[in-house]
Amino acid sequence: MLAQAARQSGLIPLVMDLYADRDTQTLAHAHWHLKTLGLTALKPALDDCLKQFSVAGVVYGSGLETQLDCLNYLTEHLPLWGNSPSCLKRLNNKRHFFQQLQSADIPFPCTQFAPPTHRDHWLCKPQHGCGGQNINYLQDSSPNHNVYWQRYHPGTPASVLFLTNGQDALILGFNSQWCQPSASQPFLFSGIMNSLDLPTEQRQLVTQWVTQLTVAFNLHGLNSLDFIWDGQACLVLEINPRPPASMQLYAPTLLKLHIEACQGLLPQQVPQVKQNQAYQIIYAPTDLKIPSEFIWPAACVDLPQNSAKISAGQPICSMIAHAESPAGIHADLHALQHKILLQVQQVQNIMEFASSVNTLTQPLVSDLITNAAKYRVAVQKLTNGSTVIDAGINVPGGLEAGRIIAEICMGGLGTVTLTHSPYTTHWPLSVNVHSSNPVLACLGSQYAGWSLSHEKYYALGSGPARALASKIKENQREPVEELYKELGYQDHADAAVLVIENDAIPPIEIVEKIATACQIDPSKLTIIVTPTSSLAGGVQVVARVLEVAMHKAHALHFPLENIIDGSGSAPVCPPHPNFVKAMGRTNDAILFAGQVHIFVKGNDADAEKLALALPSSTSSDYGKPFAEIFKAYNYDFFKVDAMLFSPASVIVTAVESGKSFRAGQLDNALLDQSFGV
Repeated sequence: MLAQAARQSGLIPLVMDLYADRDTQTLAHAHWHLKTLGLTALKPALDDCLKQFSVAGVVYGSGLETQLDCLNYLTEHLPLWGNSPSCLKRLNNKRHFFQQLQSADIPFPCTQFAPPTHRDHWLCKPQHGCGGQNINYLQDSSPNHNVYWQRYHPGTPASVLFLTNGQDALILGFNSQWCQPSASQPFLFSGIMNSLDLPTEQRQLVTQWVTQLTVAFNLHGLNSLDFIWDGQACLVLEINPRPPASMQLYAPTLLKLHIEACQGLLPQQVPQVKQNQAYQIIYAPTDLKIPSEFIWPAACVDLPQNSAKISAGQPICSMIAHAESPAGIHADLHALQHKILLQVQQVQNIMEFASSVNTLTQPLVSDLITNAAKYRVAVQKLTNGSTVIDAGINVPGGLEAGRIIAEICMGGLGTVTLTHSPYTTHWPLSVNVHSSNPVLACLGSQYAGWSLSHEKYYALGSGPARALASKIKENQREPVEELYKELGYQDHADAAVLVIENDAIPPIEIVEKIATACQIDPSKLTIIVTPTSSLAGGVQVVARVLEVAMHKAHALHFPLENIIDGSGSAPVCPPHPNFVKAMGRTNDAILFAGQVHIFVKGNDADAEKLALALPSSTSSDYGKPFAEIFKAYNYDFFKVDAMLFSPASVIVTAVESGKSFRAGQLDNALLDQSFGV
């Protein structure tokens, strides 16, 4: 927050802190990651800083207001833009602070410095607390050292942000606050909004108190006063004697005003600010590890490092949001927090055993190239060094080539086999698919999600290169596919492979586009072209029987992190020279005879609900061969009901209970109609 405020005020921030958040390091001109809070860690960092830079002054934030030895050391070397150590010493003395409130006739909850006789409605508070940490209801085990006792007073936690030069104070805004209660931390600070429904007379009264306390404690710069508003009166709790979290909800130049106020200058008027902005901390509900290169929503700040381990109850990150009303703010923050926690857990589970899909497929690609004649494919080098494998345009291609290409499409995370099956009356040859990481194998690689076009050439790309092309780069552009934001997966590899469904070799412009998006040298790119009408193309499309189930589960909002294993099978369709009929047959193989078995975590009700919703027969467009449906919609693919694309028969097994749920059935008559019996 302070580094960002410095940048917004035209200053160059040199940062020392405990967390080394990603955005802090991005904003800082130079950064020192302190391992502990105290002079032992601060002294060498400051000494190193002063050797390298000419520093104008120092601003301190949360946590240092109680570290007087650190502040004294800072004042020996630099101008201190904030409250002095002597001021903080008086504020840290709670007995002295509340005596000052009492002498100024400023109300506060009943407070004492000896344990109360009766425990009901009393809180035990640390002398040097921060953010509501370690405040608890009085119990037999409550400590008697470095604490004080205060009677619990119900009401709305609130604060006022103010700017002062030691004599005069300017009120910048009144804020409402809220907690993130837990069994061990019932008053832990969670969020703050720059909006508070406080009557005018109470605002005037609090403003008067701020002026009195400014003079009494010789406060300088940005500070905040915490109080409780019970609907009738305000009761003061404490002063936060440094730039507080609420400052980021106001004018972006507040740090500049803070520095000027510490030098005795106050602005003529209060900077205008957009109301109904809020800041909220997200705490970890359980121990977790941040997934590598997790894609954070734009509203998030205080971002942890990749692969950081965060203990239960510790902050994950913070959010900043704004809306037209306070109710809208809370709704937006609640939804965003739920989304982030869900995605972190989802990505953590999905990616726990993830590997580089492009790296895993390189042996398969090499086999296809080395044994091109065996698999009846053709290999050519383009002028830019890229490799193109023709699997059915000018060469026959074959079933085995299609099988290998299907495994390449799955990023090396699946196995594909060809066998004979008795489940369809006239079409025994089947393709069988299995993956122990079906979400990543299918959605993160196999799904044909990359639209490629140049002039009259158009095709869909599937396979591992999608993951490289969708990686967030240094300029933080949006990923090629939104799906990767949810998966949180980003591949790292120096070679890539993409499978294109088309009956023509792509133009060099598309090949260059793919290599550029993947940030690899074109010579490290392999493109496999499989016409749908070819044997290889038919096998690799029908091998998506498990992928369409994953895609529909995603569309049904089933938690992807709960899908832990899966397999599927479907009959290999006879090829057809007409593209529409060939495409229809590959779809119908799955729609009328595809079988999928998915293994999921979670409760039985969710597993059963998924099973009932997955089969293709649940779609309003089910009942005719796909080529006929496609023609009826004037060959507009997007008019077809998206829920149609799924297997005919489904089993969902809930692994925690051992129960399985079945739905759908094979339709041999429709399959025969499509395949041409």
